[in-house]
Amino acid sequence: MIFTQFTSPQIIFHKTAGNLRFSILASIFLFSFSQLSAKVDTASQLEAIEKRLAALEQENAKLKERISELEKGGAQEIAKQLPGLIPQDETEKKEFFDKFRREFKSSQDQARGPWTNPEPWTKIRKRMSEYSVRETLGRPTRMRPSVKPHVEVVYLYTGDLNSDGVDEEGYIELKDKRVVSFKSPHTSE
Repeated sequence: MIFTQFTSPQIIFHKTAGNLRFSILASIFLFSFSQLSAKVDTASQLEAIEKRLAALEQENAKLKERISELEKGGAQEIAKQLPGLIPQDETEKKEFFDKFRREFKSSQDQARGPWTNPEPWTKIRKRMSEYSVRETLGRPTRMRPSVKPHVEVVYLYTGDLNSDGVDEEGYIELKDKRVVSFKSPHTSE
């Protein structure tokens, strides 16, 4: 005799429903556990941020105090040191101020734009556009029309770049808004 096992649809439904209930309960448990751990992580992160903020506020207060101390005594200290910096002898004093004037003018000239550094001049080429020249070197110190027939305008870049009291001069000659010839102020003739 052959026995076949027959399972009723009602029994299958109860087994599937039981597995489904277990899966739903497990999912709810895992979800609530993850929310709980996320709250713990967020709380610890907030606590760390609050500690860092408190430390930064303390550091900021110390820096403000230090700045106010320096501002109070800074001008007075400089005034005390100034007589010792300037020579007393008239010829030495004149040399000192001449050198100071040259260096001050040189620092102003060096702040005039990229043309004061040798590196941008290495990018200049014949047939380069006028726009590219200005973008690479900055504004010229002067512009003038040319008397040469093959040149329309000359961009002059002049300034005392090495504090020797002599202005270095570079130029870009243009025709039809293109470079015809040029000379860097950083090359010696």
